[in-house]
Amino acid sequence: MIRLPRWLPLLVVIGLCTVPVASTGYAAMTPTTITFLTPPWGVPPDKPMLDAFTKATGITVQTISVPNAEVYSKAQVASAAGRAPADVIFLSEEAPSFIVAPGYLEPLDAYIAKSPDLRPNDLERMDFWKRDGKQQGITTYVQLVMMDYNAKRAAAAGISNPPARWDELVADAKQIKAKGVDQYPISMGAIDWSWYLIALSMGDPMFDASLTPVFANAGSPSRAAMATFIGMFKDGLISPDLLTKVTPHDTFMAGVGVFHQSWQGAHAVMNNPKISKQAPDVRYMLLPDKHYTWSLDAAIGISKFSRNKDAAWQFITWYVSPDSQQAIFKAVGLVPSRVSVQQALNKAGAIQQYDLLVEQSKYVHQLPRYATWWGPWTQFVTEEIRRATQGSEGADAAIDSIAKKWSELKAQYKK
Repeated sequence: MIRLPRWLPLLVVIGLCTVPVASTGYAAMTPTTITFLTPPWGVPPDKPMLDAFTKATGITVQTISVPNAEVYSKAQVASAAGRAPADVIFLSEEAPSFIVAPGYLEPLDAYIAKSPDLRPNDLERMDFWKRDGKQQGITTYVQLVMMDYNAKRAAAAGISNPPARWDELVADAKQIKAKGVDQYPISMGAIDWSWYLIALSMGDPMFDASLTPVFANAGSPSRAAMATFIGMFKDGLISPDLLTKVTPHDTFMAGVGVFHQSWQGAHAVMNNPKISKQAPDVRYMLLPDKHYTWSLDAAIGISKFSRNKDAAWQFITWYVSPDSQQAIFKAVGLVPSRVSVQQALNKAGAIQQYDLLVEQSKYVHQLPRYATWWGPWTQFVTEEIRRATQGSEGADAAIDSIAKKWSELKAQYKK
């Protein structure tokens, strides 16, 4: 089952200052029309800039904007039949397992070598989009999975600093609840992400190099993480509404919760007083314990079956250009993949807590989202977590079931 995106609750227009950045030149081509398959937040937000690109290159871009699940299904169905779902494809969340791993994209290494304005060392986490040593996508934005908290409300409960350990976070939440500051101090959904986040930050790699689920080992931090998370529900620290919601973000924005499972760039939403009751007091926190997290960066790639690959590449270089990345950040708060643009925005005061984001970025342990069975497995993980949080089974039983499912799917997909 393919899931809808869970990290971006809505698109917002953010009034930020314009930062001067260098423009990239493009070669004029024979008039060509290409297609771009993307979820709504990947649509180029600045139409005059896109029109200028078309005027300079002769390349007209027809955008196909659909829910993320349809990006995956359209790419899978068309590619399996040897057809291009679009010339250019936006890659996010489960794209590594649904689109990249099956070999549906054109390797970009030769294009990169001929593009002096596209410097890979200025683009963060490009390695994640490599398969078999070949570059399959160009990172467009970076997005660590994080935690944040309402500093003002925490202070009202006598908590002056964010917790350094998960057991401290639980204790702080109980104190917040006891003092009547918030009935449900933790906003984390009963979903797979919550478990991954706690397990990784407790120091569990979860998988070894052979994709063996080491999270199932006796006494693993992942087992402790599952017990900790289930305990949050049992202790009434998380709203029962989050037993079934896909994300905790709208609950937190409605004013429920002090600690919140968040993402890099979330403060553009959480501290926007027009849409968030938590504004302007939300602050990122370095993840507790060992600090590790994973990233849900996005990328952009070319269909292996496209007949307009050169034009598609020109569009990609425009899409990840400094000017375009700045426009996307202004429109929807997505943190640019270009380090140079991040630094320019930070210098202008546009990125909140940039130093903490840089510190958190030192602790990234990527999950194997390129495994072809990752998508169906993560759906099963959420189902097991919901059974456990509702009392149908204990933490260890949930971990055992999740590990068993991983091994079954791995054997099935490896055939």
